[in-house]
Amino acid sequence: MRDLATRADGARLLPTTMHVGAPEGEHVDIAVEPWHDSGLRTDLVAAALGALDEPAFAGALPWLTRGGDLATWEADLLWCAAALAGYARFGRTPPGFFVVTRRGWGNLLSGEVHAWHRVRPSRYRG
Repeated sequence: MRDLATRADGARLLPTTMHVGAPEGEHVDIAVEPWHDSGLRTDLVAAALGALDEPAFAGALPWLTRGGDLATWEADLLWCAAALAGYARFGRTPPGFFVVTRRGWGNLLSGEVHAWHRVRPSRYRG
């Protein structure tokens, strides 16, 4: 999750986007629109899961990237509900629902939150 925020650090505005899959691997990005209703959000998450290859599907994570702070927003809850329903269509429960901002990340299902003041790219990659 820190790598996602590091890559977004140069962006002035982090667009609200729903993602399903592996953050550093195969994943599907879903453009978030204000007119998406609960049924369409669930259909989009289920379609994203169904589009993944088997290895990516097996370990697929749902995460939402957006601007702003780490407080829980209404959009976070709406997409979390859609992820739970979309995964349920495959008889699965997501391992978490992650919200990633430039200020950190949180898992809405576990309540875990990791915040940082400034994300700096690592100079050393080993």
